[in-house]
Amino acid sequence: MSYIAMQIVFGRHMYESGTGLQLREFCDVPIGTEGYPLRLAYTGYPDLDFRMCALVALFHALLDPAYRPLVAELMTALAAVTMIPFVEAAREKRSIFLRMPAAVGILFQFFSFAFIMPLYYVALILTGAAISRSVKGSGTKISQGNAEALLFALIVGYVIPTVCMVVFQHVTSTALWQGYPIIMALAQFAHLIIRPSSRHLKSGYATVQAMYAFIFVASAVLHMYYTWPLFFDIQQFQKVLVPQLALSERLLSLPEGVAAVIQWDAVFGIGSTLLVSFWFAQSAKEIVLLFLWHVVISIALGPGAAIAGVLLVREARLNAQTVKDKKEQ
Repeated sequence: MSYIAMQIVFGRHMYESGTGLQLREFCDVPIGTEGYPLRLAYTGYPDLDFRMCALVALFHALLDPAYRPLVAELMTALAAVTMIPFVEAAREKRSIFLRMPAAVGILFQFFSFAFIMPLYYVALILTGAAISRSVKGSGTKISQGNAEALLFALIVGYVIPTVCMVVFQHVTSTALWQGYPIIMALAQFAHLIIRPSSRHLKSGYATVQAMYAFIFVASAVLHMYYTWPLFFDIQQFQKVLVPQLALSERLLSLPEGVAAVIQWDAVFGIGSTLLVSFWFAQSAKEIVLLFLWHVVISIALGPGAAIAGVLLVREARLNAQTVKDKKEQ
């Protein structure tokens, strides 16, 4: 999936379409050039500053009001997907390969959601963490201290920067959003200093469920507000939310070109998340039910709600098994 994503997202819709060249025009000048407000010294490292400029230009174009439904769907689904590595890293016992959630986030910010997440899910599967049943001593519990830190990281590190980027549409807020995985990690670290997990060892199951429920509700509300009206305008629905494999015969405007890139980025990033959820199933019947859930809920309430709902059920199953293991000990 990562290889195919690179060919479609970057090879075709970023470069062959000319969108990449349009983005480059914003940044292919010396820092501080008059008339190029996005060309700034974001980090002090020239190559990284150029990359940051391109990302800021991309998201500024995506924030075109015509594509607000796409932004709503992407940001709510991204909230659910982003929490997966953070939650897995917070469990009592986890593989060394799953201990750096902020690194995963930074990688998909710079190398795309579509390319990085399938690779992360391979690690999730190979380490056994994708299996939705706990075996005795597996250490899937999340302590209350860690659960509260996760919720704090979601609100402070993701929700607030995302709202600021969408509402203010300023170069500073857009640039800061690119580093939201680092902001999340810092928020989580700060919370754990104030409320150390070692002093709050009881299960944080209810807090984790509240976090997933928050994402579920946010996705459902924004989906109903922005996407439901498009169901009555098929042409606009296709333009805003349906990715096209073939390139347009005409030169797309920058917002149109960026939307095409993001649509396919979401297909592979969200699609790989929906696909890995089938590893959570314990029977053929559950696989069928999961498939129906993803189809129905994604249409009715949005892909973010579909993912969050599955994570709610998975966490409930892991918690039930953890409680059972304790009773047997």
